[in-house]
Order: sequence, then C-alpha cells, then structure tokens
Amino acid sequence: MRPFRFPFRTLFAGSSLAFALALPGAAGAERIKAWVTLRDKGPAAASLSGRALEDAPVSAAYLDALRASGFEVSVALKWQNKVSGWLDDSRVSVLRALPFVSTVEEMPRKASDSSFGPAFPPSPALPRRAASAKGAKVSAQDFGAFQPAFEAVGAVVLRDTVAGRGLAPGAGIRVAVMDDGFHLGHKAFDSLFARGAIIDQWDFVGDTAVSVDRSFGDSHGASTLSQIAGDLPGVLQGLAPRATFLLYRTEDEDHEGYVEEDYLAAALERAADSGAQVASISLSYRYDFDTEAYFPYAQMNGRTRPSSIAALGAARRGVLVVSSIGNEGAKRYGEPTLTAPSDADSILAVGILDASGTRCGYSSTGPSYDGRIKPDLSSFGCSVPVANPSTSTGVYNESGTSFAAPVVAGVAILLRQLYPESSGVFSSQHIRLALMATAARASSPDNQTGNGRLNAAAAERTLKWSVPPASLAAAPRSVKGALLWRSGSVASLPWTKGLDLSGARVWDVRGRGVPTRAETSSITGGTDLLPSRIEGTGIYVLKIPLSKP
Repeated sequence: MRPFRFPFRTLFAGSSLAFALALPGAAGAERIKAWVTLRDKGPAAASLSGRALEDAPVSAAYLDALRASGFEVSVALKWQNKVSGWLDDSRVSVLRALPFVSTVEEMPRKASDSSFGPAFPPSPALPRRAASAKGAKVSAQDFGAFQPAFEAVGAVVLRDTVAGRGLAPGAGIRVAVMDDGFHLGHKAFDSLFARGAIIDQWDFVGDTAVSVDRSFGDSHGASTLSQIAGDLPGVLQGLAPRATFLLYRTEDEDHEGYVEEDYLAAALERAADSGAQVASISLSYRYDFDTEAYFPYAQMNGRTRPSSIAALGAARRGVLVVSSIGNEGAKRYGEPTLTAPSDADSILAVGILDASGTRCGYSSTGPSYDGRIKPDLSSFGCSVPVANPSTSTGVYNESGTSFAAPVVAGVAILLRQLYPESSGVFSSQHIRLALMATAARASSPDNQTGNGRLNAAAAERTLKWSVPPASLAAAPRSVKGALLWRSGSVASLPWTKGLDLSGARVWDVRGRGVPTRAETSSITGGTDLLPSRIEGTGIYVLKIPLSKP
C-alpha cells in the first residue's frame, strides 16, 4: 500500500489533543485513517429522541476521551454520531475497548495523483434556438456565454417566468456550494461582494472561517459557482445571481484524501443548520484509490458512505441536494460506476449530456446497489462556458458532471423561488420529483441518463398545476400537471366546467400508469379520484382531457 501524504489538519484543538499526539506508538506501527461510531451522545442527550437526538452535537467528553486514547480527530458528524480521524494501528484495540465506542472501521489508502485519468475531450458548441415568443424576454446578451446551454434545458423560459412575476432571479433563496475553494477575483462575482450575498463560509480543509478570497487562480469552485451566481452582463450571467450563498471549501486542491468526504459531510450539516434551501455539489468519491481499495459497489446504496448519509440527512431537513454523479463511466469497471454522495436517496444525482443531447461516455452509471435508478436526470456539461477564475473577465470551456450539476441546481433555485415552502404546499421533494417527472425520458428511465434531459420549463408548468385551480377552461385541449397524493387513497379535485374528470389519467414519476376511477364526492359535490395502486405519499403526473362541446 502506498504511503499517505495528506497533511494533518484538525477541526478540534486543545490540550487533550496535544496529549494524544504525544502518546508513544508501538514500534513499527502504521498510521491509519478510521471512522469511529459512537453508541450514544452522552448523559446530556439521554432524554432526547428522533430528530432532536440526531441534531444534538457529538459528546465533547467522548471526543476528549478519543484524543486521550491516541485518536487525532478530523471531523465529528452529529447526524451520524461518527468521528473520523487518524491513529496508529496498534491503538485500534484501545479505541474499541472504550465503553462509548460501537465500532472502529479502518479506511483504505488513496492512490497517487498519477493514477488520475486524462482531461476530457471538448465537445461541439451547444446549438442555438429561436427566443421564446411568450413571457418576459431574456436575451443572449443577458445570459452571455451561457445562453445556448440554458436554452437547451428550458432554463431561459423558466427565468423569463421569474422575471415576468417581477422577481430578481434567485432572490430570497439560500444556496450552499461545496467545492475546492473560491478564488473570486473575476468580475462576474463583484455583485456578490457588493450585495453582501456570501452569508456563510468555512474552510474545512484549513480549519478557518474563510473559504473565499478575491484573488485570481485555478478554482474549480469559482467555475461551478459562476453557472449559478455569475453576474457580468454581456459576458456571463448565471441562472440565479440574486440568491444568497453559503460557500464551503471541502476539497484540498493540492492533495487527495479520504478526509475530504468527511469534510463534505460536515459541510452538509452546516448548510442545513444555516438554512440552505438548495445545495450544489460538484464532487464525488469512490475511485482513484489503490486498485484493491476503492469503495466496492455494495457501498453505493445511499446508506453507507458518510457523504451520502449526510446528503440524505440534509434532504430530510428540507434542502434540495443536487450532486454530480461522477466521471467514471468510461473506465468500465464491470459494475455500475456511480459515486458518493450521488447514490443517496431523495436527492438529484446529475449525469452529463453532450451538445446533441447524447450521454457523454464518461458520465457515471447506475443503478444504486439497492436498485434505484441513477442518475436521477441529466443536463448539458460537455464543453460548457464558465468563468475563467485566473482572469478578470475571461470565459473558457469546461467538461464534466461537475458542470452539469450547477445548471440543475440553478433551475431548482428558481423553482424554489416561484413555489416557496412557505406556501404550505411545495416541499423540496415536490420540486425534485417535478424535475424528474418532466425530464425527457421520464416515461422510460434508464441507468445511463436517468429520467433524461432536464426540462426546466416543463417542471415549472407541472408545479403550476399541482394544486388544481378554480378554473381550467382556458386550456386548449387538455390539462397536464402534477397531483400531490398524500397518505391515503383519495385525491379530491374541484368540479370545473369543460373538464372530463372521469377520463383523468395518472402516472408515477417513473412513467408507470396508475389505474384510477372517478366518483362524485358526497361531501363536496366535486370529484374524488380513487387510485387502485398508490405507493405512499408522492407526486404523480395527471392529465385531464377536456370534454367535447
């Protein structure tokens, strides 16, 4: 196994840590990375249960005892009640003997940087299309270099809708972005600083409160952020530049290490605690280890890897999590190549398409180990323009699922803005499922592109109809939208002249038909739609034909 050269950085410091580092190691002991799972959260949390127990911090007394036993703490994750860190392999038995420790799991090593693959080949420029004839116009000048990519997934029409309602794109929405740091000297980010729009930041790698600077230099984080927050009219304009941002550095651009996944999990906890409504993640974890040490497919079940568990935890707390599925598809490992945290449930794992709408060959594939379709949907990301963070106004093309995910996140931000949770109707999961249900292959999803190409405008229309309005008489031929079925077997629809509710058809988000029958409600006089098969609470696509005059 190759020696690991990651420089130690800790999120915790103090006299107990200094004592632990001074402990002598056994002769010939090897320094290893390990996860320690704790049995509980200490006496102070004994009366807590459920979500309150999950949200309680890891016991400080337990952390001190781990350090005193020779464990150098890297990250403590409260939702999972786990701690990652480093110790001599000769001291594993000491940790396992502690009464509050449930398990100690050793992690394999990372491979050298020389194992990384070549850069991705460029793809042709995305095609242009005619501007929409309806709604407030957003010109090519406004979107600058992003225009073709945004048009191709319906995002221009969606932003027209936002503008038509008198809203600044992204205003009022908190967005978390996790990446390798943010060198934001490019003029496309000037408005972020002018507006004070960066409301939280943290560098988990360096253990400092600053992850952002206004310098120039290579910055994956700046490039992905530009697709959402860029604001340089005529050059480059992101989808939601008036949002507020939480920017977290979780990747070390100089070294590769397992601890980076731990940092991402910790950042997701902080994002949820800080009120994030959407999270954009252009990171992935599974490969680039020693040949025999990469995470096995069995771990890609959404419930094993710490970043995946954290992504699900954030989703449970109302965050719409968008994650790139990874760039491993062309390596042909003989099994699905999805990565963490894209294997998580209740998030949007994003695959990548080229200019023709075809899956790029290196886009990772599903399904998850427990059989869920992955990716959830796909977007353009092969050779797309982003801010060149080494310049003040430059734009260059980048490729990878890293650059497909922020487009989906930008669309999610706009939908969250149009359909706020405060309405009492729309949760982040409603928006997620609407995006899946309206993508190009929703009727026949697969594990190459998921539900297919994102269609932002169609998702907005679906959400628009998800609460049946008082009158649908203006619809020319039929009404197609989304129906929210909560637990129970009946969905009540208001009677509306001109609609033949008895002919309603319903599909689930995988495109499978749901047989229904319509009955007149003895209580409301409206129509009750009774399905013969509903698999719990969720969102379903509904089509109601107009009756003949």
